[in-house]
Formats: sequence, structure tokens, C-alpha cells
Amino acid sequence: MKRIGDLSVMLLEDEFLIALDAEDILDSLGVKDVQVVNTIAKATAMAQSANIDVAILDLNINGAMSFGVAEILLARRIPIVFASGYELRGRIDAEMEDTVVHLRKPYTGETLKAALEEALSKADAALEDEALAANQAAAAPQPSGPGEIATQL
Repeated sequence: MKRIGDLSVMLLEDEFLIALDAEDILDSLGVKDVQVVNTIAKATAMAQSANIDVAILDLNINGAMSFGVAEILLARRIPIVFASGYELRGRIDAEMEDTVVHLRKPYTGETLKAALEEALSKADAALEDEALAANQAAAAPQPSGPGEIATQL
């Protein structure tokens, strides 16, 4: 698992004072790089190509939900922390709910650090699960020819 001091973090927050406070908290935690964006468009562009290790997303950005940004990040296997006062249950699908971390606003340095660590841990566990599944698939006996395939059916 990456250490917090080695992280490059994308922070999507449309409220200036909250973004400023979150950036200060991340700096005090020793985060290597914080990239703050305040619109869905900027976050989408960053999510598609930026070199980031984890993302902290406000759920509601000027009336638009950040789920599309989250889907891009998850496809790139970038861990996500949703920082929001909203309850997530029922708003996101079960697969996303299992992979993201929900951080209730207002948050502190301690709760943000814990959320980042949990997101990184979940991402590591998902990678280990994928590697295990790939190894099991590779170790499974493969049919040697058309006759063997027919007899297995």
C-alpha cells in the first residue's frame, strides 16, 4: 500500500473554502501533490489522463453528481473517497459501493487520513483478488482439442 506522503491526490470540490481547508489538511498529512478541480468537466479531463493515486470527490458539484468521474477513475483502478454530507446508500450501485469510501462532511484530518488509508487498502485488496482469479484461471485445465471440448459439454 502506498504511503500518504507518496500520494498524488485529485480533489474535486466546488465550495472554495472547503477545498482550501481540504488542501490544507492534505498538506498537513504530508501528501506529495494535491490537484484541486472545481467542475465536472475539469475533473473528467483529469480523471481520464492525470497521474493520480487517489481521488477525493464531492458528490454534488454545482447540482451535478460526480458519478461519471468516479466511473472513469474506477476503470483506471484509482481509489475514490466520496466526501459528502449525502448518504450514499441507494445513490450508487452495489459494485461501486463496495469499492469506494464514504467520508461524511464535515471531516477532520484524522477522518480524512483514515478514509484515504481505507481507499488504498480496498484498492490493494481488489488487485490481489484480480491476481488470484487470473492465477486460478491460468491453472485451470484447458481442453486440448475439439474432441475433449465436446466430451466436456
